[in-house]
Amino acid sequence: MSNSKFAQSPYAVFEDAAMPYLPDAPPGQGPGQHAQAAPHGRLEAARRRNERALMAIDGVEGVSLGQTAVGKEALVVYLRDSSVKRRVPLQVEGYPVETSITGQIDIQQR
Repeated sequence: MSNSKFAQSPYAVFEDAAMPYLPDAPPGQGPGQHAQAAPHGRLEAARRRNERALMAIDGVEGVSLGQTAVGKEALVVYLRDSSVKRRVPLQVEGYPVETSITGQIDIQQR
């Protein structure tokens, strides 16, 4: 028996606070189930088409897919330092560009 003053239902649904809120997902399309596979594919294609040009900007360390603070799909550009940010476009093919300061990234091969 619980000491809680609230009734515990055996049918209660508990949510993990770290899970994303997806209000537009159709029933059965929860987190981890890719309801937007087609739009994500277009973002990946935009990344592939523009990655070489973005990587050519001195101080850009990498490019990947991600989201804006409000959950909109975006390209993420990893920067060596904050001075590089002014040379990175705000949008690429209509997708917003988010930046992240990572410092220099060295690839180690074994």
